[in-house]
Amino acid sequence: MRLLPPFRDTRLFLACLLAALALLTRPLPAAAAGWTTSGTAVLTPAGTPFTIAGVNWYGFETRLGIAHGLWSQDYRVLVDRVRATGANTIRIPWSNEMWETNPRPSSNNTAGCPACAGRRSRDILALIVNYAGSVGLHVILDNHRSTGGNSAQENGLWYTSGYPERAWIRDWVSMQEWVHGIPQTLGAADTIRVNLLASDGWPIVIGYDLRNEPHTPKKAKYGDAATWGTGDGISPATNPNPNPFSPACVATSTCRDWRLAAERAADTLLGAAVARTWDAPIIFVEGVSLYPEPGGSHASGPYDGYWWGGSLLGVNGNRSNPGAPIVLNAGGSASGLGPAVTGQLVYSAHDYGPTLSGQPWFNASTCYRTGCSGSSLSDLWRAHWAHLTVAGGINPAWPGHAAYPWANTGHAPVTVAPVWLGEFGTGNSTADLASTTAGSQGQWFTALVNFVQSSLAPTATNDAGVPVSNLHWTYWALNANDSYGVLGSNWLDVALPAKVSTFLCAIQATPAAGCGSTGALPSRAP
Repeated sequence: MRLLPPFRDTRLFLACLLAALALLTRPLPAAAAGWTTSGTAVLTPAGTPFTIAGVNWYGFETRLGIAHGLWSQDYRVLVDRVRATGANTIRIPWSNEMWETNPRPSSNNTAGCPACAGRRSRDILALIVNYAGSVGLHVILDNHRSTGGNSAQENGLWYTSGYPERAWIRDWVSMQEWVHGIPQTLGAADTIRVNLLASDGWPIVIGYDLRNEPHTPKKAKYGDAATWGTGDGISPATNPNPNPFSPACVATSTCRDWRLAAERAADTLLGAAVARTWDAPIIFVEGVSLYPEPGGSHASGPYDGYWWGGSLLGVNGNRSNPGAPIVLNAGGSASGLGPAVTGQLVYSAHDYGPTLSGQPWFNASTCYRTGCSGSSLSDLWRAHWAHLTVAGGINPAWPGHAAYPWANTGHAPVTVAPVWLGEFGTGNSTADLASTTAGSQGQWFTALVNFVQSSLAPTATNDAGVPVSNLHWTYWALNANDSYGVLGSNWLDVALPAKVSTFLCAIQATPAAGCGSTGALPSRAP
């Protein structure tokens, strides 16, 4: 059998043979590198610093099972509005109920989006993610709730009886496959494949916000909801850094230590990524709402109370409670863990002003700089979440011992980490943006924006006296049907231009056109 056509010209034959060999031996294009962290910085796959500066766009986590506003505008219009604000990232909440049932939203809720008509929730989410990537935006996917609904899950946990922890973790693994272009079949099969890479050549999805606002509900006892560092039956006094798969409560989905649960979910995702030879995702871990005060205990308090998901006091602990920093491994089980994973963790906090809920730190003495009073906002933020970005800010206690047992799970000590303000927001009046009234919403918002700005580009006017570094953020929210929303009632125009062009643009890495057109950022609050 003749394998090659006859060649009358030997030189032509040799040239073709060499060309064929060159094609066969040419290395395949390398897989796109993933997002990582270093110190307090988030790094692009190219290794360059990237400040997460974005907005939340919610709806998939609600009973509607779809991003809000698609009843008024096309998804491309709304994504373009995000980009026009100068944002580089969209945080998109979702629920386990939406993911597992993959419902078909009603025609009323897709009336403004012809491409959404008749499609199921995951396909509509895929349209949004793909288009966001095509215009250079990136996405953080946020498991906001188990059941469809508003705000955080009512029990303050990362699971419910209908969606136990194993379902929560399974759905995250399913979502990771979906992000990598593998159609899922839960509820109903996907018909739109998700693109991995954005127009800049980097993965569209930066990573996964494992759970929105773990907390202790108002009428619940601490210990009945999300705690940090309690050990779930493994005494923190004996071992504050255990294998997270070891507690007996894992099998029955009755665990309460959010720190260990976050590690279980993250380790499973990272192990699955390694098995598929995918780049590791960034893992975002929010705080809780209560933590024992120095001298107190997990069992009986007293407790320091803060915003849901906003307290990261448990990372370091205190003189009577061992610290519990997040440590990540690639896979694991009760019998052992995979190799230590570094450079993939971002801590997250949520912070709000007094219009959401009055707090004792909003009073006639509230001020900005460190040490200005007992109600210094900068000291409050440093204590609860910003300390993790200050040099040496991660220094977990282990009372009665000389050093924290980092090596229990194969890790070396770390001293700083990135922090992302996953949610903060304010209303749409001038007073909601800036005010000289102590304890007011405007004072808080001006102060917070100055504080974030000081972490990116410190100046004499924004100086808080706290050397914070590289704070990342996503504003709550884009939604016009939210009192804090960026968009006006037509889901097209900006509701309060100064919010975007004076305040948010001041903390963007690449400000949008028109930044400053509504005036300069007011100096830090008194």
